[in-house]
Amino acid sequence: MNKEYRYQLESRRLTGHQPRKLTCPHCGKKKCFVRYVDTHNGFRYVADTVGKCDHLHSCGYHYKPSDYYRDNQWAAEPKPHDTSYCQPKPLPPFQPMPMEYVVRSHSPKSIFWQWMTTQVAKRLNLTDQQLCQVYDDYLIGATRRANVIFWQIDKQGQVHSGHIMHYRIDGHRDGFQGWTHIPLIRTGLLPPDWTLYQCLFGEHLLTRRPEAHVCLVESEKTALVMAACQPQYLWLATAGSGGLSAEKLSCLKGRRVTLFPDSGCYDKWSQQMQQCHDIDYNVSKRLESYPPNTDLCDLLLAEM
Repeated sequence: MNKEYRYQLESRRLTGHQPRKLTCPHCGKKKCFVRYVDTHNGFRYVADTVGKCDHLHSCGYHYKPSDYYRDNQWAAEPKPHDTSYCQPKPLPPFQPMPMEYVVRSHSPKSIFWQWMTTQVAKRLNLTDQQLCQVYDDYLIGATRRANVIFWQIDKQGQVHSGHIMHYRIDGHRDGFQGWTHIPLIRTGLLPPDWTLYQCLFGEHLLTRRPEAHVCLVESEKTALVMAACQPQYLWLATAGSGGLSAEKLSCLKGRRVTLFPDSGCYDKWSQQMQQCHDIDYNVSKRLESYPPNTDLCDLLLAEM
């Protein structure tokens, strides 16, 4: 047993039995998510969202116990029964990515944006001006393989990373997703200890629109479609149902916010928002009567 860390990923070597793998809270793939256990307290799980996805390159989700207790101050870290272990090493400080990557990738040549400018534009009767505004505001990027890049840029204009996703021409994902920082670390353009600290998708627009009512959804796709249809609101995305944390939402302090969780996530989002202070928020139940995982974009396109 490795006695250097109190928290370790569940493994047969550690606990004597095969780890129970869950559905990843980020990419949604089944039986690929391994949770952290507390070696000081009977190998109990820290939380169901605290762990690592097996799909390192296509997903890259890795939520560490130190991040969890930092993000959820209401969840007091249990006192260890055995103090012979050392605490996990502190995470390296946040290092923003160069803005030049955002500028170089800013391109409409992704399959996702083709879907936006053809099918979505036609069904929702959107103008070229409306779509161009969204494209420029959110700095939509594209890879050489025509995957879309959803850049996460904070209020200070610092680039956190780019969420890469592959969409088919019908607007549905084929399961592939990744992050721009992964190949940059692999090729030495970012240091090997570079750590992803996520922020909200569209967060950089908060300073540009200080009086706008903020609407928060889960997926970047939904935020973009809604931004084109209802530009009077500022649409942001968490990039995952587990993306609500006090630290991540601190940028919304003093703002009026309406949250639109996907159907089936109302209770989860309501509970998570209880840790967020100084935010005038309301959690909408609008989608709860629809099939699981229905979002505003699905509803809007179905109605049209």
